Order: sequence, then C-alpha cells, then structure tokens
Amino acid sequence: MNDEKKISSPDTTEQENTLTLRNLKVIFPNEAGVIRAVEGIDLDIKPGECVALVGESGCGKSMTSLAIMKLLSSPPAMIRVDELKLNGEDLTLLSEQKMQSIRGSQMSMIFQDAMTALNPVMTVGRQLDEIFMRHSNMKRKEAKEHSIKALAMVGVPSPELRYKDFPHQLSGGMRQRVLIAMAFACQPKLIIADEPTTALDVTIQAQVLELLSDMQRKHNTSLLLITHDLSIVANMADRIYVMYSGKIVETANAYELFKKPLHPYTEGLLGAIPRLSDDHHEFIQIPDSVPHPMFKPQGCYFHPRCRYATEECKCDMPPLREIAPGHCVRCFHPLSEKGEDK
Repeated sequence: MNDEKKISSPDTTEQENTLTLRNLKVIFPNEAGVIRAVEGIDLDIKPGECVALVGESGCGKSMTSLAIMKLLSSPPAMIRVDELKLNGEDLTLLSEQKMQSIRGSQMSMIFQDAMTALNPVMTVGRQLDEIFMRHSNMKRKEAKEHSIKALAMVGVPSPELRYKDFPHQLSGGMRQRVLIAMAFACQPKLIIADEPTTALDVTIQAQVLELLSDMQRKHNTSLLLITHDLSIVANMADRIYVMYSGKIVETANAYELFKKPLHPYTEGLLGAIPRLSDDHHEFIQIPDSVPHPMFKPQGCYFHPRCRYATEECKCDMPPLREIAPGHCVRCFHPLSEKGEDK
C-alpha cells in the first residue's frame, strides 16, 4: 500500500463531536432465534472528518448507518443505544416528526442503489425541489433555481435539461451525482455514504469518490463512508473502523492502519487489494465467509477463518483494547509491527 497519505486533520479532541455513538445494538428476534446484526459498537466523528466503516457484506455496516439515521422500524428491529448525539443533541429523545426535519437538513444519507433511492415517477429536479421547499421553506420557483445550481455543482452536464429528466433517463454515474446533490443540498453537518459506488465501473467510481471528497472538503462536512473495499478509502479517510460480524475489531487513523494493521481480519482485507508491485500476481483470499448473524461461533467470531487462532480465541471474546495511542484492536494476539510474533 502506498504510504503517501494525506496529512491528518488537526487534532480536534477539544471540539464537540459531530456524531457520538455509544454501545449500539441491533437485533431481529424471530421464531428461529435472534439475528444479532450489531453488537455494542462505539463511533465518533469529528467536525470535517472523514471516517470509514469497513467490512465484508453481512458485517452490520448498513444496519449501523440505518440505526444512526433512525430509519429502522421497531418492530421488527430491537434497537438499544446508550448514546446517540448529533452536534450534542440527543437523537434518542426525538420524535419521528422531529427526526424528519433533521434528516436532510442536519444529516443526510447517500444510498448505494440510486435507482431504488430515487422516486421513479418524479423528475430528479422535482425531487431536489422537495428538499429545498421542506427544509429551507422556499417557493417552487426559488427551489428550482437552487436545484439547477445543485446539479451543476456536482458536475451534471446541461443541468437545466437534466432537471426535467426521470431517473431511468440518467446513467448510473449521473444518478449517483444526483444523490450527492440531494445529500449536500442543505449543507448538513453529517453525511453517511453507504457503498456510494456500488454497481459503477471503475472509472465512474473514481469520479464519484473524487466528487464526494471535494464536496466534503468544500463544505467542511463530516462524512461516514461505508464500504467493503479498503482501497476506496485509502486517500479519503482520516480514521477507519474495521467491522466484523457486528463488532468493531480494529480502529486507527488511516495511515497507521494501512502501515501497521494489528487484527488478522484487517491484514486479510489489505492483502486482498491488488498492487502493481506484487511480484506473485496472486490475490490473497480470506477463507470461508462471514458467519450467519443467527449462528455466530463461540469466542472470537473471526477464529474459524483465522490462521493464528488459539484455544483461547475459540473460547472467549477478546475485548477491544488500545495497543497504541488511538489504535485499538479486538484480538488476544495482535499482529506485531513486522509480524515476527506470528
């Protein structure tokens, strides 16, 4: 991995977090048992910071984002959280009506499938208009002007014409740009991007990520970027949380995590990234798959796939502990700096 990483943002420990999340749990009881989607995770995002939540499909990333936005219906979901604050405001105390006013104005979400996120029977312009009309109390004519400017800002060509288009008339990349325009419309303090480049080809992925990064820096927005691909966040994220089977298994600033991963799962994810300097021309593969959330193994959830697992790993769940300043890992036997101990 290229060690050239953007300089981390200045220390903001004295600043109030944009997002504070403590001990989030999301479960789905059913007749067959209990699906434990998210198991007690903590998350902090500073003002203007880009934080990445990384893990394979089925690790609980999207459930975490939906819980933060309070978009999970209960029932069927059972949600428990000790603390959920946005800019110091306790979201757990807010009614659904109040949350509707916050979504879009103070926090927004970019969903992974633009075709299902957008209303197929409304033009993209009208969908943008609704955001300005609801959250900024604009009249339709004024909202239309702002919508066209928003489309132009995210690089949609001929925005006056595209304003009148329906989602199916746009390419995948253009639809994703529309979602980004909608997310940034009211300049919220927090944006959650859930796999924003899914189903896009590599070239368009790069364009969308560059646009998202530029918009974040321009508006000094806090960004939670959810992805399964560590290579996507290499030059975007300030800090990274690695999630596995509903738990955070490692967290560190991005440079430190790429330079010195401590958890075997993080090592596997990094090893799966193709490199031009790789002389072996082989993909490193993590064996098997993420356990079903209803049938998780005893002990460390990763031990059936871990080549370093011991009897201790098979019996007990390791705690998340700080190995170095700001670098935490959930492992009894974390990897050393050069891997000599393994």
